[in-house]
Amino acid sequence: MLALRGQAEVAEGAEPAAIPPSIRLGIVDDHNVVRAGLERLFLSYSCFVVVGTAGTARDALAMARAHKPDVMVLDIVLGQESAMDVLELLAASVPQTAVVIYSGYPEHQFALPLIRLGARAYVDKAAPVAELVDAVQAVAGGATFFSKPVQALLWASVNQGAPSGIAGLTAREFQVFLRLASGQTVTEIAKALSLTDVTISSHRAHVLEKLQLTSNSHLTRYAIDNHFLK
Repeated sequence: MLALRGQAEVAEGAEPAAIPPSIRLGIVDDHNVVRAGLERLFLSYSCFVVVGTAGTARDALAMARAHKPDVMVLDIVLGQESAMDVLELLAASVPQTAVVIYSGYPEHQFALPLIRLGARAYVDKAAPVAELVDAVQAVAGGATFFSKPVQALLWASVNQGAPSGIAGLTAREFQVFLRLASGQTVTEIAKALSLTDVTISSHRAHVLEKLQLTSNSHLTRYAIDNHFLK
């Protein structure tokens, strides 16, 4: 079992993972100022080497494949793409790269789907920068790093059986939900995710059923009202 680090305690009896002396880091955010600020932050520490930065999902994957960073600091929204698109493809092509989600979106809404896709840490952009540094060091050493509220969500998802509402969506359904809510059509989503229209239509039906909604316009309103879209 992976140890939880940061605001959590390491599991009883578990030895903290060793932190590599030099951590190769990739930074992905769609805002130039944020990328530059994060790069300056990490380069102020002797233990970090920034091997690449990117502002889109496509560039993030290209950077990861070319440079194979130990850790990728990844924003959720990347233009028309999202962290979910990156995580899915990263797991298949560069599985050794651990991902720290760094976002201003509420962790209670996004953390579970992203963790299901392989994110090893989730840090709110409102948190102290030291928390982000700690998270990167933790996942580089083989641990995970989640706040106490996220840990509570994880325990609840294990102990409460089949969850309802947004928490009941699978990672793929959540991915489709975000794209539908942002106005993409079934065909556009199928092309972006390399799936068939039939598969996306099936996911759409499951999303509508689980959220007790009846149309794409209702999905969009739900996403706006619950701060999944800005």
